[in-house]
Amino acid sequence: MDFTLGLYGFFTSFVLFNILFFAYTKYKDPYFDAANIPISSKNMADIPMFSIVVPVKNEEENIRNCVQSCINQSYPNKEIIIVNDGSTDRTAEILDEMRREEKAKTNDKQQLRILHLSRSVGKKKAIEFASQISKGEIYAFMDSDCDMAYDAVERAAKIFMSDPQLGALTSHGRVRGAHSGNILEKFQDVYIDGSCRAIKAEESSFSSVTCCSGSLSFYKRAAVQHFIHEWAHDTFLGMDFKFCTDRRMTAYVLATRPGMHESSMNKSSSKSKNSDALLSRNTDGDIPILATGNDEVELLQKTTDPDREYDKRATPPRWNVKYSYSIKVNVGVPNTISALIQQQIRWKKSFIRSLSSTGGSYWCRPSYVAMLYYIQTAMKFLRPYLVLHALVILPLEGDLRSTILWVMGIMYTGMIYAVDFRLRNPGDKLWLYRPVFTFLTTFVYTWLLPIAAVTIRNKSWR
Repeated sequence: MDFTLGLYGFFTSFVLFNILFFAYTKYKDPYFDAANIPISSKNMADIPMFSIVVPVKNEEENIRNCVQSCINQSYPNKEIIIVNDGSTDRTAEILDEMRREEKAKTNDKQQLRILHLSRSVGKKKAIEFASQISKGEIYAFMDSDCDMAYDAVERAAKIFMSDPQLGALTSHGRVRGAHSGNILEKFQDVYIDGSCRAIKAEESSFSSVTCCSGSLSFYKRAAVQHFIHEWAHDTFLGMDFKFCTDRRMTAYVLATRPGMHESSMNKSSSKSKNSDALLSRNTDGDIPILATGNDEVELLQKTTDPDREYDKRATPPRWNVKYSYSIKVNVGVPNTISALIQQQIRWKKSFIRSLSSTGGSYWCRPSYVAMLYYIQTAMKFLRPYLVLHALVILPLEGDLRSTILWVMGIMYTGMIYAVDFRLRNPGDKLWLYRPVFTFLTTFVYTWLLPIAAVTIRNKSWR
């Protein structure tokens, strides 16, 4: 076989073996050790408060289902903050209707809070607005096209209570309605399931998950509050960078320690820098948020823990970042080719942006998982050349044998992931889609990374 393809195939096999080895032998769902921790409305003072934050823009078809899943949570000590990021469809109307319904049922004006922004500022800044009025010790960030299992927050609370060192926690996603959806939704379901249970489980076995998914993830307030302003106003290549929401937030937690205040900590209490006037209407009527051109949003409450001296003589370990298979979330995904490609390009741009944050600090995590991360990163950048080498250069040189062996290797890799899916989901026939999807990722997704690099200054979402 051609040496270049053979060497690349060796590293592919090496990485895949390690991912599945650690996912199956070392990973332990953190919920298993925390399941028996008592949670009830009678011990509210002993359990952490959760701030469930959902930024939303133009999601009239999904938002009711999303918000209802937040309201239905079995966990008692929570608040729900929905930030309407300048929607132009019926999203605002639906949210106000749900707020009235909830108030009529519970007469509790604090549990569900709706903020309407007069213009769109983007997901990250919308979350920053919510953080200014939130009261929880732990954030639950969820995308507006998702809905979580009724016990998701309760399970997360038990995990955080069992691990004081836990800074961030991510969930297990499956595509909503995949079995009745089109072929693209089926492809994405098996891919998301495998990515969580294999890759995130492998990283979680070292307490070092590289990306807490935007579909549903939890962050300890003390681990991220100092960073939220910098994250919301992230710049890259001299421009405001609206992508890279999840990876960048996760990277910050990976790189820091409890009690450690980075240089960005004061930015969480500084004033925002928007150029235009912005009015957010809080439908509870108690705290209007007004942003004016030059000296904008003052924090409405103290959002950081009291400063603590950082004792360098007794350096604490860095935050744990974990994944729980037991915390379930249904994910909304693109159902057309064009929407899927656009989403993947955004994710590739986020990956490029995260190289300086995740890549620049991941070496401080356990050395073996760090080695695997850097190998995978290098392989992603080499893959376009490998595909070109295998499909164009070698056939022109008359070496069809190497090309055929390489294509067989791709099928073999896809079948391994398919078997993994089938073992964990008995009777689910979606495993058949996994080998085919492997070809899609190889021959289509591979080229989206260079496209993302070339178009990285394009900030359009769609």
